[in-house]
Amino acid sequence: MVAIVTGGSRGIGKEIVKAFVAVGYKVAFCYNKSQQEAMELSNQLNGNGNLNCIAIQCDVRNYDSVKNFVQMTLDVFGSIDIVVNNAGIANYNLLMDLSQSEWRNIMSTNLDSAFYMCNQCIPHMLEKGGSIINISSVWGIYGASMEVAYSASKAGLIGLTKALAQEVGSSNIRVNCIAAGVINTDMNKMHSKETINDLTDRTPLARIGEAEDIAQTAVYLSSSKANFITGQVIEVSGGFK
Repeated sequence: MVAIVTGGSRGIGKEIVKAFVAVGYKVAFCYNKSQQEAMELSNQLNGNGNLNCIAIQCDVRNYDSVKNFVQMTLDVFGSIDIVVNNAGIANYNLLMDLSQSEWRNIMSTNLDSAFYMCNQCIPHMLEKGGSIINISSVWGIYGASMEVAYSASKAGLIGLTKALAQEVGSSNIRVNCIAAGVINTDMNKMHSKETINDLTDRTPLARIGEAEDIAQTAVYLSSSKANFITGQVIEVSGGFK
């Protein structure tokens, strides 16, 4: 079984790659600029002469780059069973101060990339089925002040998930979405300690999540235990409201 993961060198993506390798998947993951982190992760997971994963440079904002990433995965591993659209960036700014280029960069990275990946991977999944997992956010459900572009892009992933699940269900391809809560990653380090404390107070479990929480949910949604789950948005947020 082969999983392909975008944005796999750091944060949530890194833990997703590790979790899939741990349960026996071959994994192809991409990175854009974090080459050192990608090579370190690949070397870590490819011990004892085993090729468990490959790291491929890819700008997920670019259709041809994504096409190349998918083809290289097929060249090495021969198939694609699981697609995890994880690549994402954030921008903390008032809407009226957000430039057109910043808006497009967020949309291209967070939403367009998922379309490109699905467009390229689904033809190779039609015969035997598979699972697509889109990593969204609770901001895509509830919205967040000063994160309008990010919230809009993550809401778009939710819509993509629900519609695509309808479209490919007859081919036994399941499509689900993980709406991550406040997770301990570099992305959330842009927030002040006061903001993190406020977000923690809004979380019934009284803590922020870890990347492993998202990774384990992704593995579950890709497993036979989730064979009758599709078109769903699973909040992994500690009950955040």
